[in-house]
Amino acid sequence: TYVDVSRRTDPGRIPAVWENLREVVGAHDAPWVVQVWTKSVGGVLALGGDTLRALVDAGATVTTQVTVTGLAGTIWEPGVPADSVDRLGELAAILGGPDHLTWRYDPIIPTVHSIETYARLAHEVADQGVMRGVINYLAPPGRYKRVDRRLAAVLPGWSGGMPGYDDAWRLAVAREAVAVAGEVGMRLSCCAESAGLAEVVPGLHRAACGDGAWFAALSGRDAPPVGGRGSRPGCGCLRYFDVGNYGYWSRCHRCAYCYAG
Repeated sequence: TYVDVSRRTDPGRIPAVWENLREVVGAHDAPWVVQVWTKSVGGVLALGGDTLRALVDAGATVTTQVTVTGLAGTIWEPGVPADSVDRLGELAAILGGPDHLTWRYDPIIPTVHSIETYARLAHEVADQGVMRGVINYLAPPGRYKRVDRRLAAVLPGWSGGMPGYDDAWRLAVAREAVAVAGEVGMRLSCCAESAGLAEVVPGLHRAACGDGAWFAALSGRDAPPVGGRGSRPGCGCLRYFDVGNYGYWSRCHRCAYCYAG
């Protein structure tokens, strides 16, 4: 069993996610893989550190997807703490090493993205031993109505379709990101909606955040022969069970671009 904690809300902010996880583990024993998704490493350590230690002791493989964009504390991510990179080592020590961690630079926002910020973060993350990176782009206008309303207030041009937010721009950003990743020895992937970039940008891979090959390598057990249940078209993730719930936006980080509210 592969359990996500959680694509629906951040376990670094919402204690109920950990309560749900403990209930599932109590009923079914330790899963094969537990993957934690967060923008707040400190919050995960505070709310779920003991649970993660117990899972590892019980034989589960625990991985994390840690999102760091350099926008913590801004209008884009008002509730996100700025110390997650500094605390990656603490998390890695619990899970079994930095090879259990993936850094997500997600989302890349037009007119806001800075290659200098990305490069600084890539070097800082690599210095912590994390060598898996994922990039993803902001969902285009028209995808999520509630997000469109928020973005129209903070991103000039969004309500008009965001001219210039196109494939050529994505391609240029991806090439720059791959070059930086190469400098630090990081394996860089792109998420499902941008998977086509991996076919035209040397050094960029298609991401499967719920990566069966990665999980198998860490756990020493083969991935189960089950079909994927991707979060969106083109997603290569394994079938997963998510212990989170939607509806926590106002109590979470209140990110302007979040579609999980």
